[in-house]
Amino acid sequence: MTALDTSPARPLAWDPVAKALHWSMAALIPLAWVLAIVIDAFPRESRGPVVYAHKTAGMLILALLVVRVLWRMTHTAPDTEKTPWEPLAGFLVKAGHGLLYLLMIVVPLGGIATSFARGKPVPVFGLFDLVGPWVDRQPFAGMVTEMHETAAHLLLIVAFAHAVIGILHHVVLKDRTLIRMKPFAKA
Repeated sequence: MTALDTSPARPLAWDPVAKALHWSMAALIPLAWVLAIVIDAFPRESRGPVVYAHKTAGMLILALLVVRVLWRMTHTAPDTEKTPWEPLAGFLVKAGHGLLYLLMIVVPLGGIATSFARGKPVPVFGLFDLVGPWVDRQPFAGMVTEMHETAAHLLLIVAFAHAVIGILHHVVLKDRTLIRMKPFAKA
């Protein structure tokens, strides 16, 4: 670094907080999706705890996303690994991450809108409930629910593709993409 260059050196790997946020969300997103899928397998009178767990996971995903974005804004990320397909690969990485973040915002907010449209509150970690602006079930509840479900399926597909691409980087390209996000790995 020269005297004129004041930017900090980029780290070789993601820091422990970024890794913890990443892997927490990597566990919570499929968990929330599975909980939503299995809700209908329970008798209607027994669904409450599963719905509560699903909504709590969604709120936790949203909260972690806010922390993750704030953390990313204040901490330097490692450089992306270059591939033989630059600059197209760099563009696809940015587009893929943008879509992933967009869906991580849209899905929980869509879940909140779904609860409100159904006239149901949203529990916030057992501390209090967010009560929607509508008292009764709204005629558009079905449409909001369908959009939430479609976005959730798309989020799971994009997250799965993200994981597969990380594994391909490790196995095929033999670069450090996966290692840099590996929990407990040294830089």
